[in-house]
Amino acid sequence: MGLKARFTKRFASGPVIEAEFELELGSFGLTVLFGPSGCGKTTVLRCLAGLERPDGGWIQAGEELWFHPGRSPMPSARRGIGYVFQESALFPHLSVAGNIAFGLQGWPRAERRARVAELVQLMGLEEIAERRALEVSGGQKQRVALARALAPRPRLVLLDEPFASLDRAAADLLRHNLRQILQTLGVPAILVTHDPQEALALGDRMLLMAEGRIIRDGAPAEVLSASGDAAQAGIGEVLRARVVERKEGMLVLEVGSVLLFAPDPGGAFREAYACIRGEGVSLEQGPHGHMSQRNRLAATILQIEPLGALRRVRLDAGMPLEAVITTWACEDLELAPGQQVHVLIKASAIQVIPIEA
Repeated sequence: MGLKARFTKRFASGPVIEAEFELELGSFGLTVLFGPSGCGKTTVLRCLAGLERPDGGWIQAGEELWFHPGRSPMPSARRGIGYVFQESALFPHLSVAGNIAFGLQGWPRAERRARVAELVQLMGLEEIAERRALEVSGGQKQRVALARALAPRPRLVLLDEPFASLDRAAADLLRHNLRQILQTLGVPAILVTHDPQEALALGDRMLLMAEGRIIRDGAPAEVLSASGDAAQAGIGEVLRARVVERKEGMLVLEVGSVLLFAPDPGGAFREAYACIRGEGVSLEQGPHGHMSQRNRLAATILQIEPLGALRRVRLDAGMPLEAVITTWACEDLELAPGQQVHVLIKASAIQVIPIEA
């Protein structure tokens, strides 16, 4: 069964949100809804869940019409959707098991107990199943929230930045387990994130959003590697890289025809994605000096685009690159397309995302 959505949502003091996509509901698949903060990702989820009413268009799952302007929307409870918020939103007075069982009201008692036990084991919550929700850690709360969303066997799970409120260790643990859990249960999911590491590590498919609309649909690596798309989504360039050397907590990466220094995230890997933010790239004129950990490369200006009070300078540096600089700096350097310059890339502006073998 397929989910088809084509709708708009308008806000008085914000952008018009436009969404058009299709999704299979019969089997596991993790779709990442990716883009910068404020681009409309959460609004898309809330419209799918029935928590927001679109202003136009339609949402249909198989033969069920979830939303159409000429009809009353199908209530959230009848859509068969599980929803995990940024905050766990658990009932503090209930136990972990009680929270998981909350969505199973109306189930026969034996089936309810069996389903809760299944999810407690799958989520690794055996030792805390009888504790009250307010007595467990943040990472455990989010695992309970995920179990509660999955308990009624939903057709689709919506995950709204579920790692955002967690510390790094808890987020890494839940992120590592999330895909396996969903795949084990055979539940399709849509994950909202603006973190390229999450997108590349978890997603089968990406819907890339910018300024209220979906601008590309495809495999995460292909979408983020496409020239211009990652920049439009606010994360700079995403480039495939090969690890050449490791030393003193740094990596030497081969990207295109150049070598870059970047922080080593740890772990055994030979291939990675290098995400380079334009704000960490600066331009200069003059002779090309010795490359150090503050990467310095010769480049040619391809294009200069206005970006509010800033300018986005697209470059060929033996790899595609962009710099986001002030209008004053652009004028002071008398930058123009075709000009030869040097770029300085802070090592800290390069996020390395390992590619698992």
